[in-house]
Amino acid sequence: MRLATGLGTDPSHPWIGGGLLKLDILYGSGTDLSLTGRLANQSFVNGGFGFAFDLGPTARFWGTESRYGAAGTLVLGAPWGLQVELGTSQGQVGLESYSALLAIDLARLTVYRRTGSSYFRNPFPAYRPEGDARSTSY
Repeated sequence: MRLATGLGTDPSHPWIGGGLLKLDILYGSGTDLSLTGRLANQSFVNGGFGFAFDLGPTARFWGTESRYGAAGTLVLGAPWGLQVELGTSQGQVGLESYSALLAIDLARLTVYRRTGSSYFRNPFPAYRPEGDARSTSY
């Protein structure tokens, strides 16, 4: 299971940069900690089809000794907060992992979602372009 939280630049720009703190919970073993930078396109951040790339240091504090390395993830996003994540962690001996996740991003499903409003309204999206009818009707 992966838990992540982060901050980024304004979602009105074509490319959004930010940072994430990730906890990868490996049941029966321990938890890996990553602090990654993220680069994402505007469509991804605003809840549509798009992609993001994460890269940064990772640490594993369980097992016989602590291990450090780098983690990278390619995230492919779809509407309704759905995403597929393909990732790897590489580092010292004993820190090698590969992952494939099907996930729901709660921020992209709720406050950042600008797609699917005819089925599931988002009356206060975090980003409203100038001239958008939704920006003045609520």
